Amino acid sequence: MRSARHLTPRTAGSSGAPGAGRALAAGTLLAALALAGCSGYTSLRDARVAEATGDWDRAVLEYLELVNSDPADLRFRSGLMRAKLQASVMHFEQGKKFRDAELFQQALVELQQAVQLDPTNQYAVTELRKVREEIDARRTGQTRASIEEMKRRKSGEMAQPPVLNPRSPEPIDLDFPEPVSLQSIYLALGKAFGINVLFDPKLRDQDLAIQLKDVTAQDALEILMRTAGHFYKTLDERSIIIVADTPQNRRTYEDLIIQTFFLSNSDVKEVMTMLRSLVDSRKIASNEQLNAIILRDTADKVKVAERIIRANDKAKAEVVVDVELLQINSNKMQELGASLSAYSAGVELDTGGEDIPLRFTDLEFLNGNNWVLTIPNFLFDFVKTSTDAQTLAKPQLRISEGERARLTIGDRVPVPVTSFNTANTVGSNVVPITSFQYQDVGIRIEIEPRVHHNEEVSLEISVEVSNISGSVGDQPIIGTRNIETNIRLKDGETNFLAGLIRSDESNSDEGIPGLSEIPVLGRLFSKKSSQNQRTDIVLTLTPHIIRRADITEEDLTPIWVGTEQNITFRGGSPRVESEAEGPFDTEEIPDDSSAEDLRERLEQLPRGLRSPDQDGGEEPEEQGPPPGTELVPSSRPSNPLDRRRPPPDGEDQASRLPGPGGGGLDGHLAWNLGAAALAMAQSPAAAGPSAGEWRGELPEPPDGHGAQAWLALGSSPDGPATLTQGERFEVAVAIRGVHGVAHLPGRIEFDAARLRYLGVRAGEWFSAGRSVQVLARERDAGSLVLGASHLGASDGVAGGGEVFWVEFEAIAPGAAQISLAEVEARDGGAAPGPALELLSDRVVVEIRPALQRPSDAPPQRADPPGE
Repeated sequence: MRSARHLTPRTAGSSGAPGAGRALAAGTLLAALALAGCSGYTSLRDARVAEATGDWDRAVLEYLELVNSDPADLRFRSGLMRAKLQASVMHFEQGKKFRDAELFQQALVELQQAVQLDPTNQYAVTELRKVREEIDARRTGQTRASIEEMKRRKSGEMAQPPVLNPRSPEPIDLDFPEPVSLQSIYLALGKAFGINVLFDPKLRDQDLAIQLKDVTAQDALEILMRTAGHFYKTLDERSIIIVADTPQNRRTYEDLIIQTFFLSNSDVKEVMTMLRSLVDSRKIASNEQLNAIILRDTADKVKVAERIIRANDKAKAEVVVDVELLQINSNKMQELGASLSAYSAGVELDTGGEDIPLRFTDLEFLNGNNWVLTIPNFLFDFVKTSTDAQTLAKPQLRISEGERARLTIGDRVPVPVTSFNTANTVGSNVVPITSFQYQDVGIRIEIEPRVHHNEEVSLEISVEVSNISGSVGDQPIIGTRNIETNIRLKDGETNFLAGLIRSDESNSDEGIPGLSEIPVLGRLFSKKSSQNQRTDIVLTLTPHIIRRADITEEDLTPIWVGTEQNITFRGGSPRVESEAEGPFDTEEIPDDSSAEDLRERLEQLPRGLRSPDQDGGEEPEEQGPPPGTELVPSSRPSNPLDRRRPPPDGEDQASRLPGPGGGGLDGHLAWNLGAAALAMAQSPAAAGPSAGEWRGELPEPPDGHGAQAWLALGSSPDGPATLTQGERFEVAVAIRGVHGVAHLPGRIEFDAARLRYLGVRAGEWFSAGRSVQVLARERDAGSLVLGASHLGASDGVAGGGEVFWVEFEAIAPGAAQISLAEVEARDGGAAPGPALELLSDRVVVEIRPALQRPSDAPPQRADPPGE
């Protein structure tokens, strides 16, 4: 009977087939490895393509993925470092463009990315900090003063002694055709201007004849004192003392000040030597720990020293030099042929190892065993070697101007040096002493840059290439190649230096004479050797200027320092220059003078300087316009924007003047007025209403086509071309026919002596229903940098209208010009937009004086005393 068999099915994972599971796992692992390798190859290819196209941000992402997948691969890590550096440079350059266009938010983003990619880029870190400070300053309206800003703020400030405050700034005529006592002239001037005049007890009086036209109080005093050899010192705002101009009196009366100058870039000793030679200052000390100079001298010398220090304490220019060095070494050697160990053969007599003299009778006992024949070994050489080596170095050297940078690539080789010292002896023998000196062997480069003002760089270069070419005993033989040159390149220009080639070739033949010369068969009895060594060096240098010397127009302006004996800041002056800007240089006009005060001073004048009616003579006949006027206006308007009101009805201007009939000073001192002041006083427009601010409609520009820009005055009831001193007005910058405009940087220049910048506001076209940021900065006196940015859609806006309204105040009479120096349209990416045609780039306003004067009649001159 057949027994039944039960068959049980096996699952795939059972132990019945152990090899199948392992095979499946191995196949899965191989597939995963293949996919990973394919993925890594694809990412590496994409990274290299991004590098080739300059898409460094994408290259950074691709290399990051590769490094995360395989952190140990040096190719991925080096590629990531290279991509991050290049991407940092790209974002840094873009950030600088936004910063120059005053788009600080966009600049902040780009600079942050540059610093994140390369935290070692100190230049980018510095620019990021400046942009953040600028944004904070514009948000809060306050800036934290740096040391340099405090220096600039305090450079014009000084502890001022008393400032002389004369009664009037008006010019006078001084007419003394005959010699008169000089002290009486001083006293007359002092009484006319309300100044107390004192004399040094040692001052000698003298007679002087002088005639001056249209001179102020300061000019008259200084011309008189220079003529007489005197100088004066201000005691208080109403008193001066006049002293003979001698070195002893200068030391006695001159005020001294002490000021400390903190140097930021220059060397203390060099600046001290400069000041001693130029300013002739003896009281000078230094603090090397703080890099500071302490100077004690007159205010003028200290001010001159400050200008000299400010002009010379500049940061040195800096250059980054991209150096790319490639050294190629090639060595080829070939040996082919038969050679003998020694090209000689010999026969020797063996007598058993002892030198026994032989006699002729012993020769018959010698046989073949006593003779030894020496035959050289036969070798056949067939060797060929070829060696190629490359050395590549690509450093970046940051060098300050005037400093020398050194780059060495190679080895330091010990060179034995033997010396003999008679102190080290053993018996009568001198023991030599051997020491080792290490010498650089390889490539050595030295660079010293100099930055020129025309954006060029001079490089003084020294290149030395050395190698060990052999040895003599223990002493190495070092071969060198040197080149020294001075080249001048533009910023970013690459110089290619090549030709440092060394080539050594040698060929040799060895063989058996006669047999080696047999054609064809002679190769079997000879050996030919050839060796070729070649070394080539290629060097490229590319300088990049990253910092320039901050030379301003003030540094190029000459400094007038007076004479050799009397150094002053503004030029030769007979007074004590306790205040570097002069005792009369004040913008305020005294307002405490009145007609009664003037009449009292006129009565105190000497007889030769008073008018005939004050001397008891006959009254002069009435004249039309009075020739004189009061020294100073009786009062100033409470509101500087208000014009002078006309006098009450029935009262003319002449009735308000001192003296009978409004007559003025009719002597040697006569007061003059300009024709412009008289025309203003008699003009009906002078009695118009107060000015207020001009915010009117924009005048239409001339006809034109395409994208256009123009500058125009706002409208005013009185007409925009004529103003009164103290009034405010606006000018507009407008464009039309543009599209895709998001940023509008520009620059306006104006007459800073007659106009004062007050503020700027956005125009209706650029700001209507949009988020607009308007920025303005007065870069220099009379130069205003403007910028308007549309914070919204990146495609910008189109159309036309007013962009800026710039407000000014008229501060001095005369013709003042405002010009639109430049304006540029940019799109959302700060790229140049449509070119703007300037239809009208300047306007001129006429500013009338604010103070009324009744007359500009020429001064009358009285006879000098004694006539």
